[in-house]
This record gives sequence, structure tokens and C-alpha cells, in this order.
Amino acid sequence: MNHAFELIPLSIETRGEVIASNVDEFRDLVRGALANINRDLATDEHFGQAELDVKALKGAEDAVKAAKEKALVDAEQLNALFRTLDETAEDIRAPRLELEKLIAKRKEEVKNELITESIGRLDCALRLRAGTFGRSLTDAIKGKRTLDSMRKALDVAVTTHNAMIGQCRIAIDTFTWEHGKELVMDAEDLEVRGLDIVQAELRRRLDLARAEDERKRLATEAAQAKAEVAQMKRDTAEPSKAPMPPIGTAIPRSAPAVQAPMEIEVAGEWAIFKAKVIAAFAPVKSARGELQCAENVAKAAAFAEAVGKAWKEVA
Repeated sequence: MNHAFELIPLSIETRGEVIASNVDEFRDLVRGALANINRDLATDEHFGQAELDVKALKGAEDAVKAAKEKALVDAEQLNALFRTLDETAEDIRAPRLELEKLIAKRKEEVKNELITESIGRLDCALRLRAGTFGRSLTDAIKGKRTLDSMRKALDVAVTTHNAMIGQCRIAIDTFTWEHGKELVMDAEDLEVRGLDIVQAELRRRLDLARAEDERKRLATEAAQAKAEVAQMKRDTAEPSKAPMPPIGTAIPRSAPAVQAPMEIEVAGEWAIFKAKVIAAFAPVKSARGELQCAENVAKAAAFAEAVGKAWKEVA
């Protein structure tokens, strides 16, 4: 698009020097004439010549002043030209500065509009788009001078980010299908972090979950083993007590029950044996109580369970 001032060539012709002058010759003639003027006036002829000389001098003086005035006019024309050029330059400068500011402002606005439009095309949660990818999109158009090159750069950036988000989403969906959603309740936040980070984070969470499940399993087994040992103690203690008669049964007072000598000997002997067995297992019980490793606690519980079953069979 052409502007008017581009179609009107500025043409100025001037010379900052005296083109022609006979001032020196004129001055010499004036000085010679002045030297020949008769100032000794005595006759009518002298006075007449003097009056003619005055008129001649007045003409020469007027000629000098006129020449000066003409030179001043020429100089004034140059000064006027200079003033006009300065004013014209200022008339051009103000719109030029305004246009420069407008260009810079509008360029920044267009860049922001392009970035905002690109953010809208990202395939992730709206609340995460600008904060996660805004800097990357801004860097993508650095150094780009044309709108077309900016759009192409942003298209590439958006495509790259969406591809990364898609890969992360597939990894998360696969993990969810295999292990459930409980470990990835923050899937939206996780899928924008990059595939390597997502895979490492999912492995870490799964390892922690499995470790927690194992801890709970061992704790449950330990609690069960502890309960079984307590039950075993109660079972071993019961035979040493005399059996209580059923409620409502009268206890005969006329004569105490009499056991055969062999029965008394067998019962006493077995009671002594049980007492020794219990005493022998007391250090074992104490040592088991000092165990801290869940795996060892579980093993000791299994051992106690086996011993308890064997004891029940004979007791």
C-alpha cells in the first residue's frame, strides 16, 4: 500500500554560497570617487559639482542597501525553508512513534491470542493447561517474526503435548485396569507430567501398596498366632482344675468319691508331666515375645499352632 508522502518526491535546490558579486570592485570605485570629491567649495561651479556628487553618493548608498536587502531576503528564504523542513519532520515523527508503539502492542496482543487459542486445543483438564504448558507454548514462538510461522510452531507444540498426554493416559488406564482406581485418583494431574515420570510414579505407588498389604497380612497372622497361643495356655490349664458339677446338681455329702489307686497314680503322673512341659515352654514363649520382624513372628506363630494341635491331641 502506497502513502501520499511516498508519491511526492521532495525536491530542494539551493546554494549556500555567493554566486556572483562585484562588491570589491564597487568598493574600490567608491573609494576612488570619494577621494576625488572637491571639498574646497568656493564658486558656483564648486557647489554645483558638490550637489551632483551628493546625489551620486546617495545613489551608491541606496544601491548598497538594496543589495544587502536582497541578500537578506535570499537568506530569509533559506531560513524559512529550514523551518518548514523541521516542522515537516516533526509532523512525520509523532505519527511514526505512535505507529511503532501500536505495532509493538498489537504484536504482543496477537501473540497472546494465538497462545490462548493453542491452550484451548490441549487435551487435558482445563485447570491445568495454562499453568502446565503456557511457558512451553510461549517459548515455541520466540524468535518468530511472522504470524504464519508462529501458528505453525504452536501447532507443532500442541500436537507434541497432546501426544504425550495420550501416552500417559494409556499408561494410567492400563494400570487402573490391572490394579484398580484407588492408586490413581489424581489421574488428571498425573497425565500431564510426562510418560517416564508417570510410569515411575505408578511403580512407586504399587510397591508402596503391596508393602502395606504385606504389612497388614503379617500383622493379622501375628495377631492370630497370639490368640492361638493364649487359647493354648487356657486349654493346657483346664485339665489341672477339678471339673465343676453341672448347675443344679447336688453334691453328695455323705461320702467322698473314692478313686481307684491306679487312677490316682495315672492322673498325678500326667499332671506332673504337663507342669514340666509348660515350664519347659516358658523360655520359648518369652523368646517369641521378643520377636519384632513380621516374618519371624509369623513363623513362630505357625510353630506355636503346630505345637498346640499336637498338645490338644494328647492332652
